[in-house]
Amino acid sequence: MRFGGIVALDDLSFTIDRGQICGLIGPNGAGKTTLFNVVSRIYDPSWGAVRWEGEDLLSVPAYGIAGRGVARTFQNLALYPTMTVLENVMVGATSRSKINWVTAALRIGAEKEDRQLRYEAMEILTELELERFALHPAAGLPYGTLKRIEIARAMAARPRLLLLDEPASGLTHSEVDELARTIRFLRDTHELTILLVEHHMQMVMGISDKVVVLNFGRRIAEGTPADVSNDPQVIEAYLGAPA
Repeated sequence: MRFGGIVALDDLSFTIDRGQICGLIGPNGAGKTTLFNVVSRIYDPSWGAVRWEGEDLLSVPAYGIAGRGVARTFQNLALYPTMTVLENVMVGATSRSKINWVTAALRIGAEKEDRQLRYEAMEILTELELERFALHPAAGLPYGTLKRIEIARAMAARPRLLLLDEPASGLTHSEVDELARTIRFLRDTHELTILLVEHHMQMVMGISDKVVVLNFGRRIAEGTPADVSNDPQVIEAYLGAPA
């Protein structure tokens, strides 16, 4: 992926097995969020392929990604502040809607689908212990709660691949611990494959099955958390070279 003369992703290739939690780490500017934006079709890469369940996602338009079972959260909150928490989560299920502009105008099946989506959204909120906020506008809620609502909205799309972009940023230590348990729970309960970008090293190393390390858009290490933690290139590039 090139931005003018800057190479943001440089001959990057790695795989994630079904059901794995894969941590993607690296210094600021290493290309982690750029990769997310390529996979979710916000960016068109200069060349390459992104293969998911036998299909190249680069052949899929951005609006079709959620329908392929891929959902994501964002580094910066992207909730609708004046909508209720329940409504925000329901937005995540838009890709599964069977209502088109004709049936919507005639209200054919719209009320039934709306009830179903509300029921499913409440199930997700209950699962994440957010049901008490369901009818509360997103505006004014604690930051940690908003981050979990973003995850709930992504889950409303019923993904098989979930991309989490720095979900622990801005959270307290106790909230980070709870988030780690939540991510594991969602993976196990919903049989998810998860790609996690995160700077909170303790959480990444604690919940990831494998870790991929980027530096200047290139993969410099890949393996188990223990292997990556002891890799000299990782220590120098990300954790800091010894004095």
